[in-house]
Amino acid sequence: MTTTYKYSSGLTSQLPFCAVPLRFDTYNNCSLGCNYCFASTRQGFGRQQSVKVASAKALEARLSRVELGIINSAEDEFISNRIPFQIGGMSDPFSLLDNRFSKTIEVLEIFRKFNYPIIISTKSQSIKKPEILAVLKDCNVYVRFSTTMIRESLRLKIDKGTSSYDETCETAEELTKLKVPVSFRFQPIIMGHEIEADRMIRKAANAGVVHISAEYLKVPIDANKNFGTDLKRLMENQPVQHYIRNGATRHGREYVLPIEYRRPKLARMKKTVNHYGMTFGYADNDLILFSDGSSCCGAADLYLKDASFFSANFPGVLKDKQKGQLIFFKDLLQKWIPQRNIETYLNSRARLGYQCVGQRPWESHLRKMWLGLHGLYAPSYFHGVEKTNNVDSEGMPIYIKT
Repeated sequence: MTTTYKYSSGLTSQLPFCAVPLRFDTYNNCSLGCNYCFASTRQGFGRQQSVKVASAKALEARLSRVELGIINSAEDEFISNRIPFQIGGMSDPFSLLDNRFSKTIEVLEIFRKFNYPIIISTKSQSIKKPEILAVLKDCNVYVRFSTTMIRESLRLKIDKGTSSYDETCETAEELTKLKVPVSFRFQPIIMGHEIEADRMIRKAANAGVVHISAEYLKVPIDANKNFGTDLKRLMENQPVQHYIRNGATRHGREYVLPIEYRRPKLARMKKTVNHYGMTFGYADNDLILFSDGSSCCGAADLYLKDASFFSANFPGVLKDKQKGQLIFFKDLLQKWIPQRNIETYLNSRARLGYQCVGQRPWESHLRKMWLGLHGLYAPSYFHGVEKTNNVDSEGMPIYIKT
């Protein structure tokens, strides 16, 4: 007897910058042991609880209802617009748990039935099981493999329970033979191990990968306690202090390396990736605007069919602008904006508690963020955008692409 995972789907708190903010997790837990696991601290529920599993029957009922035009929530609005689901946003859908419960294939069969666009995020070669491949070859799917950029002899100490890089490349090749588009996400990049990039990019290209995104390790404020032993050892056993000594600054609850360190190294990776005919995504949020494609770091807009992407957020507007062009709040209002409340989908730190009468909830949230009154994500957070000294007729700041 299993317990149903009530929170298997939802909108993520990445709405301010992500074009695919819908997630679906088949399990509330993960049997992998990545030393830096971000979901264990960000999920807010489930990680330390007994295993719960998603209901394929409930997913089918929801997709059927939305297809009939019965919209009951903001999440339904996103589904109605065919915004892709990211499967594995918090827990790997092909970890050892799936060997026991086999829920992921049930969910995939439902998405296949509706030809609904999906992005699968995994670190496991279990995705190449024959029964899984048989479903995926007929799905509207884009598969993304995540792997740490680190010396190979250290990989399995940091990405515990995951496949080796060579095994990941072999699995990617199996999928590309079925004409399933595959991307690699080098996440996280461990500072000092960037020398591995050329080798990893070359092998990805040989496996038929179409896109690579890359993101440096972010160190949470509680990393000294929560990071795994082997990763802490690489960081002088004090990850927070190690990052601060290397110029990192605090962004919310995380320490981030200086952009002066990250940007040139990522730009070099992009040049190499493009040389091999692949597209590249900057998965560090402040550099998203320099990515190929419009769908954040994954470029799913280039590879999925019959899908839409959420653009009523800052990158959705900023990527439309050329250098020297002014950016107005009214530009956002020309995008599709959900009508219903989104607060229940966001974690407590992401909730804005701000709404003006007569305005759509997300519009009210955008206004507060545009004014720089909530967290990091004003337009000027993104590299290449600056706030001018001028305001529009409503008193909203005007920004410029530099």
